[in-house]
Amino acid sequence: MYCLYTALFAVPIAALVFASCSGKQGDAMLKTAANPAVAYRAYLFAMRNRTDLSTQELARELRHWQALDDSVALHLQRDTLSFHSDTRNECDLLHDSVRTEFCRLALSRSRTYSDLLYLKEYLSPYFDDDELLLSAEEIQPFFESVSHQPPFSGNCEQTVKAYRDMLRKILGRGIRSTDDLMLFIRREDAVFRAFLTHLNELGQMNLSDITRDTERCCMQVFHAAERGDLSYKEAVIYLAMRTNRRLLLNMQQCADDIRGGKVGTAQQAQAYIWVLLQPYTSLDAFGIALLSPQERKALHLAAADTPNLIDLLSNAVSLDNEHLDDIPSLLVQAYISTL
Repeated sequence: MYCLYTALFAVPIAALVFASCSGKQGDAMLKTAANPAVAYRAYLFAMRNRTDLSTQELARELRHWQALDDSVALHLQRDTLSFHSDTRNECDLLHDSVRTEFCRLALSRSRTYSDLLYLKEYLSPYFDDDELLLSAEEIQPFFESVSHQPPFSGNCEQTVKAYRDMLRKILGRGIRSTDDLMLFIRREDAVFRAFLTHLNELGQMNLSDITRDTERCCMQVFHAAERGDLSYKEAVIYLAMRTNRRLLLNMQQCADDIRGGKVGTAQQAQAYIWVLLQPYTSLDAFGIALLSPQERKALHLAAADTPNLIDLLSNAVSLDNEHLDDIPSLLVQAYISTL
């Protein structure tokens, strides 16, 4: 069942790093210690004495840790002649130990899906990148126009065929410019929205070719960027915003299907839960900064509603609700483990 839903999500795209800078708190702490490991050790000791943090406190401490870690890295880079490899190794070990403490604190109280979104937004460095946000704002009208075009009209089999034909035609003509990229997104969106309306009917279909050809289209975008036919920055922003839109459309369709009683088996319910969780697991610091105000509002509303939808699923097909309630806290812990 899960192989079906891999066709619904955006393929991985390369991350584009625009800007990141260390914070003043980390620099201030390092000024009190000649050896960066001393400052890191003191911070680890302080975190081990913490027993419970609200989500807002957790976010502030995580940002403090990131600032300290950036400052330690810069300190070591500047003073490579002064510090031996054992100091660098000790700082790496201390970093891992601090992360372990934050993972412990993530489970110090029950977290919600809204808490996870708050952490990801609060810690994303891209919200400070005015150039990036301006570029996204300039591109947003295109995605609004995509939203206003009618979706493909047809039954399940016709829609799947139209999806395959669309991808084949795009690959045949190639993606060699920004106009070609926009055409791909526009045509894909029309058939993708129709595809989602048949989500509950697609369980037994092999859609691996759709996944493969979608990946090939996205790779053509990056090949065009490598050739200089469009900018790499433009390619990444367009595809990231496309990913955001697809994730939200997936979630919204799942919510409609669940409320409409279209999920009838435990296997379907598990797959739908997986789709509902995708925005929380897939949205990274870059993608979450590129959400439009409307998308951000919709995502936060969905986060508040996700527990209700999962309850509806678990009641309909008798899933183990106790472990499902633990998912948000575990996702927060998993997110911290990536920092």
